[in-house]
Amino acid sequence: MANEIYVFYGNDAFIMKSKTNQVIKKHQIDEFNIAYYDIEEREIEEAMNDASTMPFMAEKKAVVLKNCYLLTSNKPKKEVAQNVDAVLRYLNQPSSDTILIVQVPYPSLDERKALTKAFKRLATIEQCEPMDETNASGWIRRQLGKKNIKINGDALDEFLKRIEGQTEVLVSEMTKLLLYADGLDTIDLKTVKKIITKNVEDNVYEITNQLLVRNQEKALEIYKDLVMHSEDPLRILGILVNKYREIFHVKQLLAEGKKQADIQDYFNASRGRAYYMLKNANAVDFETVKTHLKKLETIDYQIKTGQIDKNLGIELFILGV
Repeated sequence: MANEIYVFYGNDAFIMKSKTNQVIKKHQIDEFNIAYYDIEEREIEEAMNDASTMPFMAEKKAVVLKNCYLLTSNKPKKEVAQNVDAVLRYLNQPSSDTILIVQVPYPSLDERKALTKAFKRLATIEQCEPMDETNASGWIRRQLGKKNIKINGDALDEFLKRIEGQTEVLVSEMTKLLLYADGLDTIDLKTVKKIITKNVEDNVYEITNQLLVRNQEKALEIYKDLVMHSEDPLRILGILVNKYREIFHVKQLLAEGKKQADIQDYFNASRGRAYYMLKNANAVDFETVKTHLKKLETIDYQIKTGQIDKNLGIELFILGV
């Protein structure tokens, strides 16, 4: 019976979706017999009633419970009244015609809950977490190795930095790199920088880096490139504010005697990201960070009250730093 019930939990939505699709494919369930229920928006009793019914002209059906916070200690912003007893009743006599898949997008399950205990007795439970840098490095080398392609150490570091531990981005960017690298024997840093996409946060992070070394011209060039690619200036502004707040927070931790490993753990960051967070924090003093933050907050207020155009406001901030 355990093979008919699955619980996938963890922070990696891509892996969770992939595991769900693998189960559906394994049991050869057609799309007409797959039902999705978002437990943050719908009553779980409705899903259990569905799970108890026969599949439509097929041997198996699948019922997928999305965002099932009920197995954790977390609460959604808008909570729907849920009848947990309906789930317990179903688990006491689950349908052999139904594949029940429970997606729990949280880092851990609450082992104290009766519902969690009930699922643990019956279900196949798997954690869905992103690969750490060591495993991601090995995976990248193996994928390239299948094509007899090597990757330089600095190129690999840059690849890992750009995908920021996101499995979906890792897979899509590797697919793109393999297509480009057909016929090559080695991937170098120049190739990675050309092919692997920097996300918006990476680019805004680079704007911050350039401002810290007072290279306004380069910072403005990066900003204009983002806007040219249809990024919303308000989103960029929000990320800039977050970056400066992050730097300020890191400086406070450093003042308390914290080291890079402590910062990595505190922010749940990769080793590479923690290194640059530390580097940026050491490159600027408290007063400069405070001044930049105050300017950003003023510009944010001026934009939202219609006193200044959002694009012009951010350009003036970059040029005025």
